[in-house]
Amino acid sequence: MDELYLSPMNSRLNKHNALAIPFLALYSWLVIRTSWVSDDAIITFRSLENFLHGYGPVFNIGERVQTFTHPLWFLVQAAANFIFNLWKSNPFGQGQMYFLNVFISIAISILMVSIFTFKVAASTKGAILGILIFSVSKSFIDYSTSGLENPLTHLILLLFILVHLTQKENSQRKIFLLALLAALGGVDRLDTLLFYFPALLILFWQSPNKGKTFITLGLGFLPLIAWELFSLFYYGFPFPNTAYAKINTGIPAWELIKQGMHYYQNSIKMDPITLATIFGVSIAGLMKKSKPHRTIIAGIILYLLYTVYIGGDFMSGRYFSTPLLACVALLSTMDFKSPKIYGLVIGLVLLIGIAPIFLITERNPSFGVGDDRDHRVFIDEYDISDERIVYTGLGFFERLRKRSTPSTNYARDKWVFLPDEPVRVKVVGPLGLNSMTMGPNFHIIDLNSLADPLMTRMPLYDVNKWRIGHFRHIIPKGYVETIKAGENLIEDKNIALYYDKLSFVVKGDLWNWQRIVEIWNLNTGKYDYLLENAFGES
Repeated sequence: MDELYLSPMNSRLNKHNALAIPFLALYSWLVIRTSWVSDDAIITFRSLENFLHGYGPVFNIGERVQTFTHPLWFLVQAAANFIFNLWKSNPFGQGQMYFLNVFISIAISILMVSIFTFKVAASTKGAILGILIFSVSKSFIDYSTSGLENPLTHLILLLFILVHLTQKENSQRKIFLLALLAALGGVDRLDTLLFYFPALLILFWQSPNKGKTFITLGLGFLPLIAWELFSLFYYGFPFPNTAYAKINTGIPAWELIKQGMHYYQNSIKMDPITLATIFGVSIAGLMKKSKPHRTIIAGIILYLLYTVYIGGDFMSGRYFSTPLLACVALLSTMDFKSPKIYGLVIGLVLLIGIAPIFLITERNPSFGVGDDRDHRVFIDEYDISDERIVYTGLGFFERLRKRSTPSTNYARDKWVFLPDEPVRVKVVGPLGLNSMTMGPNFHIIDLNSLADPLMTRMPLYDVNKWRIGHFRHIIPKGYVETIKAGENLIEDKNIALYYDKLSFVVKGDLWNWQRIVEIWNLNTGKYDYLLENAFGES
């Protein structure tokens, strides 16, 4: 570790020469060439279509439920689609939402790495090393697009690190900017607040005027506060429905932690450079005496522990792209005394990053090509999948090759809700593409309850049989009939009464004072006894 010292970041050091540009171009080409949209991202598309057509930011029309976990990413896409909707004959046609999602993701990812290269990295060597890590990290490349919020998360966190490391004095202006960026990060995805809390907590603790600093932090957090108040009022709950679906499972904590460890194991096998970089930089940073670096690493560690605690994810590598970004940003501000060390580190990065393509069967580009096998061949024994390969058909270049967009029958001008038609209810598995092919006149119930406010409160069919991120909750008897008929036909009297309260919140008049009272009651657990009576204390 004596070969490392922390290099100050200033404008003179950040004026990199043209040597970094070819590496930036390499990363840009890789992102464009591998760009894709996941099925989970298409879940958001349905809410976007409803929102843009005046039906509200909801999944099923007439039922206020938040199925997207990334409000800021949702609003960015909504703004772009609104503008292009004004251009009726724009070249994107019915695939406008898909193509805009891809192009916005690519643009934000390239912008982020450009800022890293010319503003964050303390030297050209550090910039090149960082770009190479980004380029050979499967996690980072895959989730530089994917249709999910990762690119925006990366950009916001990088800007936070830039401000935190470059502005040395803890002025109220710096504290406000950091709080604002953290708030935007939270609106983009709430659990990423873990990255920001240690740095903000230390700034508050060190402040000589804590009262003023507290007010400054509060002002910076206004975007997140505003969204949470809106969410509580409009949807009736502070968190996305998907969060409740994944919390109310009854699965023992140790089972989730074990699954979380398998998530790390999967990444080590499929994409070793990502965790090697995260662990290596975290250890190196903790051994140095730079408090700003240590606070960023503390946030990284919190997020890594959180990832284990929740059981990881079913998308291989998704949760590691953001901590990798933070670690690479910190690495780029560390300078090696000997140029030979750079050569050794770059060699190791290329070796560890590229070797899995030749040594790991599932990483070979030809894996599964031309086979008639089910796509589960891309899912490991712990149900963790290489989602970009599973959804090869949603790849940008694949859509260009086929000269078509993902299958949808109701996009843009065809997305019309007919209130006089009888409610058509459909129970589906994967929620994304299925929901877009059925259009706005269907009420869709998914087996994993991501879009259903009642099922998220139901226990699992079998607490011993589940896939991470896919928890199959019970559909109460009579519930499907209830949705079709528009009247409560649920057989269990306790669940029926609970549903009456819940339905009033998610379907009733927004400005009814009694609805506000019921929002309070539901969020404080007043009616939990009804579910306990229906299913027992366990």
